[in-house]
Amino acid sequence: MTIDEYEPENDLMEISRKLSSVTIYKVPGEGEHIAKDSLPTIKYLLLSAENEKIKQSARLLRKYLAITSKDESCVNDIIELDILNRLKEIIATNPDEDIKFECSWIVTNIAAGASYQTTAIYKTGFVDVLLSCVSNSRLKFDVKIQAAWALGNIAGDDKPIYREELMKKGFTQIIVDLLEDRYNLIMMNSNYYRRERDQRFYITYTSEVSNIATLIWILTNMSRGGFQVAELYPKYSVMFSQLVKFIIFDNIDIQEQLYHALYRILYNMHEVDPFYDQDLITTTLCSRLAVVLRDGNTKLLWGALKTAINISSAPDRVTIILKHVDVLSYMARVLSPNTPDEYKVDSFLIVSNLSVGNEEMVHYVISHKSVMANVIAHISVPGSVFSPNSYEWIPSLQRFERNYKVDWRITKEAVLTVFNLFASGNDTSIWELMKDHPILLRALDSLLFYKDLPTNICEKVITTLIALIQRSNKWVDTRFTDRKNPYVRELINDGIPTVLPSIQKTYGRLHIRELCSNLGKLLEISELNVGDAKNITAKPDLASVFGLATLEEIKSKSNKRRIIRGMEDGDVRLIENAVGNLCI
Repeated sequence: MTIDEYEPENDLMEISRKLSSVTIYKVPGEGEHIAKDSLPTIKYLLLSAENEKIKQSARLLRKYLAITSKDESCVNDIIELDILNRLKEIIATNPDEDIKFECSWIVTNIAAGASYQTTAIYKTGFVDVLLSCVSNSRLKFDVKIQAAWALGNIAGDDKPIYREELMKKGFTQIIVDLLEDRYNLIMMNSNYYRRERDQRFYITYTSEVSNIATLIWILTNMSRGGFQVAELYPKYSVMFSQLVKFIIFDNIDIQEQLYHALYRILYNMHEVDPFYDQDLITTTLCSRLAVVLRDGNTKLLWGALKTAINISSAPDRVTIILKHVDVLSYMARVLSPNTPDEYKVDSFLIVSNLSVGNEEMVHYVISHKSVMANVIAHISVPGSVFSPNSYEWIPSLQRFERNYKVDWRITKEAVLTVFNLFASGNDTSIWELMKDHPILLRALDSLLFYKDLPTNICEKVITTLIALIQRSNKWVDTRFTDRKNPYVRELINDGIPTVLPSIQKTYGRLHIRELCSNLGKLLEISELNVGDAKNITAKPDLASVFGLATLEEIKSKSNKRRIIRGMEDGDVRLIENAVGNLCI
């Protein structure tokens, strides 16, 4: 990153919204301790007109912050010296690049502190001064990247207005240009890297790895959003296009930062069609993601999964690339029972998103029998085992070792996947699904015997069963030889008609009570006269009389891909869109 008297350490600090410069350098020895009571003298040196005294002061201040970097009060000590305006003046006007570097380092560490400390840097007016440094082609790269690092910490603050200002002042374009310079430098000098297999490269210069990782980290912070991001899609497009170039490098530090940055950009660009119209998501990127999911370093999994989720939530013309690289063939590792819960939830969301859409995608998901077997295995009550004899869920010995909140999320994604397939698939695909997985129906209906089933899962299970019955009733003349629907018979034998009244009493929501009533009617009609039931499914006017949705109406409810949302990024745009749709 930067050159100083301390030897650089090998590992860049794990991605964070803010990083202090001390994190990649060895701190001074014990003999170089800077005492707090010496700060007034150090300030006196900083106010000098002599560069040597200024440089000596800046280095002492930087070392004071570095040695005590874990103590928030040390940053306050520097702020209370009332030297921020002096530091800004030096960075802006002093021609000595070593002094600019040292002062930028001090600002970096202050901005890495608590939000009020970052605010002190912002309100002093450092943004324009640091931007001038970063964009100054005459300055050494070490000075520019140190100033960029300070701005990256400002961008990492909880106040979106900082990021918005930096975005509008062209900061991301400056960082993109610096990344392009590093990329060209490396690719034009074969001594900077070694070639791996399959057109992969490994950068051998540790300093360059740190430089690139930090520049990417800055773009990650700039992609946290929190303001109106949709209209800024051209800037995000340029960032994304530059970042994907670095997918060819196998250095873990670069890859870890890269997937975080790609994820954040895609998160902000969710449902921004002009962004996706530029064909920025490539087969190369999706192929690399698939490989990481299969056997990549565990440090990369979080970001890779989040990136894949956002690609799976994109328009069909983009999501189909995941099919082309056969991403599901690479996901056995992240769907397995031994996978950490936080990865498993994300993995199931990818499968659920892929199950939404056109018939090609539905057939693709269904054709992966091992994936579907894993999905069905997770349609269960966490920490319990279903007893087919007593029709109740028996707590297992491992129930107290589980994170039930996460387990229920996985169950929800598994149920949603099956619902999406039933709603969107054609008859042939659904027939193959039921034939390949005969335990699926029991897995679904058994959930209804759990009295504390979460409301959203209960609703989706009943809707899924209704969709299956309506779909399969059409097969009586072609696939079922005895003119009876075996799935209806199985549900009746499993006692679903008897459990529906208790569900209606348990759940106060009108919608669930109506769904239970509709399912009960459909089972009764289908068992007595499947021909009548088939007509109800086919004719919208009859379906509405019985309170049933048509297959087309059910299908429309599946056509929504999802991403994991937080309290930042694109939420401002989405909330405003929602308000714009309100009618008074």
